Amino acid sequence: MTTLLDRLNLRPQERRLVVMAAAVLFLVLQFWLVWPYFKEWGQTKAAMDKAKKTLLTYGTVLAQTNEYRAKLEKLESQSNTGLLTPEQVGRQLMDRIGAQARDSQVSYSRLNPLPRSSVAKPNEFFEEQTVDLGVNPTGARELVDFLVAIGNSDLMVRVKELNLNPDPGGFKLIGSMKLVASFQKKSSLTPAAVKPSAARPAALSSTKP
Repeated sequence: MTTLLDRLNLRPQERRLVVMAAAVLFLVLQFWLVWPYFKEWGQTKAAMDKAKKTLLTYGTVLAQTNEYRAKLEKLESQSNTGLLTPEQVGRQLMDRIGAQARDSQVSYSRLNPLPRSSVAKPNEFFEEQTVDLGVNPTGARELVDFLVAIGNSDLMVRVKELNLNPDPGGFKLIGSMKLVASFQKKSSLTPAAVKPSAARPAALSSTKP
């Protein structure tokens, strides 16, 4: 079979020069046209692997849609449960304050809930309940213990007004205090149902041909 070099009728020295020139041209073309895309191929492969992992994650989440919907319906059915009405909060607040007063040995003459003020600034999530406590002659230490204990309770009670004076004997304190507790409103609204959105596979970066 006649080769290209045979048809060119070149001498051995000329053939070696042609082969060397062809090899150099091949290396130049490789360096110019092929090697620059090796890095892009690695980036493209990494993007493809990332897209596959993202798609797998989306598929796993979508497979649990029914489970999430069941949990959402359960939470919606339980919404507003466990929240007390204002009347229940008032009774619970008076019971807790009265019990703590007895534990701290604070003598009181009255313990009454006060009506909510119509001029108070409304709050979207919380309401306040004020209780009027009339203090009979009580030692200062007992009063301090009572205020510390009631302030650290889970009812978030704080002192709004405090009027104390020495009793006629001069050894104890007498007066009144207004205690305020904040509690969450019992809303009649239920949260809107959440619809799962369709997963979009991650887009692959385009590469040059």
